Amino acid sequence: MKNVSIRYGDKLILDNIDWTVKQGEHWALTGPNGSGKSTLLSLITGDNPQAFANDMVLFDRQKGSGESIWDIKKKIGAFSPELYQYFPVETSCVQAVESGFYDTIGLFRPSQAHTAGIALRWMKLLHLDGVASKPLRQVAPVQQRLCLLARALVKSPVLLVLDEPCQGFDVQEQAYFRQLIDAVCALRNLTLIYVSHYREELPECITKQLRLQNGRQVD
Repeated sequence: MKNVSIRYGDKLILDNIDWTVKQGEHWALTGPNGSGKSTLLSLITGDNPQAFANDMVLFDRQKGSGESIWDIKKKIGAFSPELYQYFPVETSCVQAVESGFYDTIGLFRPSQAHTAGIALRWMKLLHLDGVASKPLRQVAPVQQRLCLLARALVKSPVLLVLDEPCQGFDVQEQAYFRQLIDAVCALRNLTLIYVSHYREELPECITKQLRLQNGRQVD
């Protein structure tokens, strides 16, 4: 990102952001509520149309050079804690994980043996195989969050974006989640952007930080 600014009417949300993230780097994106973190993420995930009016390169392609939003999304695995609310009530945990292959909030096509098998393997790795057939909305919050993590990882993305993934977790749950992220990043050449308000929630693999305050970069 070079001198990226986002404005809604008279309100300046992001002010001249310069940010370079290289493959394999692990970043923390921090700042108080209203600092512009969610807007910044929406530029990366392709959900903000103002990205086309700014100087941005995503996955070595200039933004607006002909790529579709789906070209971008297939390289990104992402979730935020509230995402589970948008899944249809009947969606099972394994269906939620499998939907990550298609970047849909729910599985709106027949399950495929190959993708369902990969989804189940991820669930087993995260000790979720016991809830595979249960509705996502009815399992414990920590299980919901881990299902969403599996959904984000199932297509082997280049970039993993986690937006306050430990929100509402107790100390033990936070520690377990951090260990999982450290293990995943140690095994794969993943680029990580991890959003949090709290230093103690960050995995050990984090080595870089971008902090926002009122839409501006701060040290």
